[in-house]
Amino acid sequence: METIFHALVQCRVATMCWKIFDPGINTETTMDFSAWLQGKLEPISKRDKARMITLCWGIWRARNDVIWNNRRQPALKIIAKTWEYLIQWIVALERVTRVPTQPHVMGDGAIYWEKPQLNVVKITVDATIFEKEGLAGVGLIARDHDGQPLLARTKLYAEVMQPILVEALAVKEALSWLKDMGWMVTIIESDCQVVVQMIRSKTPMCSKLGSVIEDCREYLSQYNNLQLYFIKRSANLSAHELARASHMYPDRTFDWRSVPVNVKSCIFKDLME
Repeated sequence: METIFHALVQCRVATMCWKIFDPGINTETTMDFSAWLQGKLEPISKRDKARMITLCWGIWRARNDVIWNNRRQPALKIIAKTWEYLIQWIVALERVTRVPTQPHVMGDGAIYWEKPQLNVVKITVDATIFEKEGLAGVGLIARDHDGQPLLARTKLYAEVMQPILVEALAVKEALSWLKDMGWMVTIIESDCQVVVQMIRSKTPMCSKLGSVIEDCREYLSQYNNLQLYFIKRSANLSAHELARASHMYPDRTFDWRSVPVNVKSCIFKDLME
C-alpha cells in the first residue's frame, strides 16, 4: 500500500520537485511524513515554510491530475504552477486583510470607460482563453483624449495558459506597444485586479508568470508619465470584445476603419456613457 510519504516525497516526480526546491534535501529516509515535514519546517524562514507546504499541495494536485485526467506534468511545471498559486494567495490575503482606511490608488475601480486628459493616450487591455482551439488571445485598444481610437491590436498565443498569465501578457504587450509607438504620457487599464496588484508589488516571483510580472515592472520603471490602473469589466468591454475576436484576427493592428464591427459598437457605447 502506498504511503503518504512515498506519494508526496519519494515517488520519482515528487523527488525531482523537492530536489529543485532544495538540492540538499533528504528524500531517502523512511520516517513518517508528518515527522519528516516538521523536521524540515523548524529551521527555515516563514517564507520557505509557506513554499514548502504549498509544494506538498502542488505535488498532491499533480498526482490527482494524473489519476483523474490522465494528464502528466514535468516537475518544473508543477513547481512553477505552485509558486504562481502561492503568490496569488498572498496577494488575495493582503487584499482581504488590508486596513479599511488605507486609500485605494486614485483611478482604480472605474465602472465606466472615461476619457483621459488632453494629450494622454489610454490603452485598455483584456485577455481570453480559447480552450477548445488550444489558444489564448489578447486585445489592446489605444484611445486619445476625445475617446477616439488611435489604434487597436490583437495578439494570439498558440497554447492554453492560465488566465492570470494571459492577463499579465496583455499588460506586457501594451507596455511594449506604447514604447514602440513613442507614446510618452500613457494610462494602461486592466480588469484583472490580481495582475495589477502583482505588478505594483515588490514581491519576487519565480515562475513563468513571475517573469512576465518582472518585465512589466521593468517597463513601468522606465517611464515617469505612465500609470497602471484596475478597472471593472463594465469599463473594459471594448478590449474584452477585441480579445474574443483575436482568434479570427490574429496578430493584427487596426485603425478606426478596420476595427471589427462589434468592437466599434462597444467603443461607441463607451463614448455615450
